[in-house]
Amino acid sequence: MQERNQRATKAELEEDEFLEWILRAIEYLKERSQLFIGGAVAIVAVIAIASFMQTQRAEARERAATLLFEATIADRSGQVDQVIRIGQQLVDDLAGTPAAAQGMILLGNRYFALGRYADAQRLYNQYLDAHGDLDALVYAAQTGLAACREAQGDLEGAARDYIRYADEHPDSPPSALALMQAARCYAQLGDVGQRREALERITRQHALTPVAQRAREQLGVML
Repeated sequence: MQERNQRATKAELEEDEFLEWILRAIEYLKERSQLFIGGAVAIVAVIAIASFMQTQRAEARERAATLLFEATIADRSGQVDQVIRIGQQLVDDLAGTPAAAQGMILLGNRYFALGRYADAQRLYNQYLDAHGDLDALVYAAQTGLAACREAQGDLEGAARDYIRYADEHPDSPPSALALMQAARCYAQLGDVGQRREALERITRQHALTPVAQRAREQLGVML
């Protein structure tokens, strides 16, 4: 996976602020859901094209953010058909925008909830291949793939996927959660050694987190 610690551009920062506003607005609505010539010409042409492209990008970002907002509202109100329709439009028509990246995860999660695991896996992989630069969404995509395996009975494969996330993101807080999920899978498989290893790793690498306390409690019961 390519290096992702690149400095955010001004446009990306502005869009992050806009998306943050959208998420706040979603919470607000949720709480109140019941209310509610020659060289000169060439230069001018280049400037015009650049301006047009910038405008188009801005419009695409705004449209994508609007669709993400609509899809999220539909998801929270249980309008499954609307979520799928809007989410697919967002992913297909506005690919490349940050909102479309988030839409991949939203739509993937909805497909997972419906038992459409192949569709969910496709979207999780699509996010990781095309984006994969936001910790929370990387966690959602990679553990979503693991959850698809688990839901289809492949507990060993799911545990490996959870461990892989923790290996690739050792300093990321969600890695403790991934290790706990792996430990749960190993417990269901009856693999005491692998379960213990995952739990002990949590206590070493994430000692000050609430997850570590849960891991210590489980280790105590295993003694």
